[in-house]
Amino acid sequence: MYAVPPADDQLTQALRLLPRAPHGRAAVTRHALPYIVPAWHRLADDGRTVLLRIAAGALEGGRLIDGTVVAYETNSRDAGESLHPWGVQVIGTARALVPSPGERGAFPPHPAAPHYLRLTPTLATVRR
Repeated sequence: MYAVPPADDQLTQALRLLPRAPHGRAAVTRHALPYIVPAWHRLADDGRTVLLRIAAGALEGGRLIDGTVVAYETNSRDAGESLHPWGVQVIGTARALVPSPGERGAFPPHPAAPHYLRLTPTLATVRR
């Protein structure tokens, strides 16, 4: 059996690992059912919130999940790392975001009008 780090340590570790991978999966609700959508992410300048970009067709509208709980997951495979596998999941409240030019520029170009969210994680799980 191994010791599980305290929740604060898990969140700190998760926020440290997230920038190593460019994309992952967001778990949202759609018609009261779980729905997984691919997403790109960036750590916000504050280092405590996660900016998500979800393709325009993946959601019925970013406003539908504004203020709801969202889980976001990424792992070492998404980062192209295989030597020391890891996985991160963060859970928190998501808010619809109108990104600043700097926030928008942090993501690769996207041809359609994507949805942007700001996720404020309060729970995290790190698997190694």
